[in-house]
Amino acid sequence: MRSRDHLQLRAAARRPLGPTRPPVRFIRTVLWCLQRHDNRTGPGGEPGPTHSRQHCRVRRYAGPAPGRGPVTRWQLLRAGNRESGLSLVELLVSMVLLGVLLTMISGLYISATRSLDQAKSLGSNTRQVSNGMNEVARVIRAATANPVAGHPLSDPAVEEATAEALTLYAYVNLGMSAQRPVKIQLAVDADRRLIETRWASIALAGGFFSFETSPQSSRIVAESVAPGGTALFRYLDSAGVPVASAGAFTATELRSIAAISVNLTVQASPTDARSAVTLQNTVGMPNVALAARP
Repeated sequence: MRSRDHLQLRAAARRPLGPTRPPVRFIRTVLWCLQRHDNRTGPGGEPGPTHSRQHCRVRRYAGPAPGRGPVTRWQLLRAGNRESGLSLVELLVSMVLLGVLLTMISGLYISATRSLDQAKSLGSNTRQVSNGMNEVARVIRAATANPVAGHPLSDPAVEEATAEALTLYAYVNLGMSAQRPVKIQLAVDADRRLIETRWASIALAGGFFSFETSPQSSRIVAESVAPGGTALFRYLDSAGVPVASAGAFTATELRSIAAISVNLTVQASPTDARSAVTLQNTVGMPNVALAARP
C-alpha cells in the first residue's frame, strides 16, 4: 500500500504542470473590474451589471471584457499613475528649474538697479563738474593785479597758489551791484568740496582798494571732488611752461603766472571711480598779460 501511494506521488510529480497564467493577465482583469465599477457601463455603452466581488472572481482569469481589445502596457501605466501626483525626481527637477529662474530674475533686477544708480550718479556728477568748471574759468579769466598806494609794483593777481587752493583779485564785476574789485578764493575743504569765498573791497583815496578781513559770502561750487591724482590747479607762465617752485610761490613767481590749468574731477564715492567725471581746461588771464606788456 505504501509502495503504491509512493508510485502515485512520483507519477504526479513527473506530470507536467498546466499552463500558468501570467500576473499581467491578473492585472488586466483587476483594471477592467475597476473600470466597470467606475463607469457602470457594459461593452456597448449600455448600463452594465452591478459590480460585486463575485463578479470580480468570475472575471479574474477571463481576460478582457467582451467587446474590448486587450489592455496595453500604456493603458496599464496610465491607469496606475492616474492620481499618483509628482514623483521625487519631478519634484527635484521642478525645484531646480524654479531656483534657476529666481536666480536669473534676481540677477536681472540687481543689474538693472546698479545700472540705474550708476547712470543717475554719472548724470549728477556731469552737471556738477560742468557748473564748477564754468565758475572757476569765469573767476580766473577776470583776475587782475591790485595796485597798492605808495608802491611802484602792484600786488600780483594771484595772491595764493597751491595744488588745491587759489586766491586772486578780480577787477571785473562778477555779479556785484557796483563795479568794484573783489577778492576770491577757490579751495577744497576737508569734506572734498570746492568752496568759493569772496571778500568785499574797501575804497581808499586815490582810487585804491583794500579788502575786508571777514568773508562776505561763501558757496559750494562742486561737491565730492576726487582726492589724489592730478593737482586741481597747475600754474603756467606766458609760454605755457609750468612755474616751478620749491615751496610757496614768491612774489616774482606769482607775477609770472599768466594761465592756470584746472583739472576738476567729481565722483560721488571716494572709493568708487566708475561714475567719476573729469574736465580739464587751461584758462588764461588776459588782464595779467596786458599788464605785463611794456
